[in-house]
Amino acid sequence: MQMNEAFEEQIFGLVCYMLTSACNLVNETKSYGPLRLIDSASRLITVLSDSGISPPSLEKIQEKIEQGKLKVMEDDSQFSAFLNDLVLYTVSLIEK
Repeated sequence: MQMNEAFEEQIFGLVCYMLTSACNLVNETKSYGPLRLIDSASRLITVLSDSGISPPSLEKIQEKIEQGKLKVMEDDSQFSAFLNDLVLYTVSLIEK
């Protein structure tokens, strides 16, 4: 399967984001690790959506991510609760 140029560029950008995030995490606070991971998931969903291959369930997950990811800046316990809720929400979509 041949990738079109826009898709290839988006994938390359996501990989670059993930690699530089890994590098930066060495010196960042521990809460940034989970933030970078959920932000990567959100970015991947965007790439899939822009390519027309993202199911609605992933877009629902992305909405939840975007609504709650900045809780990392507020309070560790709120961010942790958000992450747990996000996982439970995702599991509920799998079970349907």
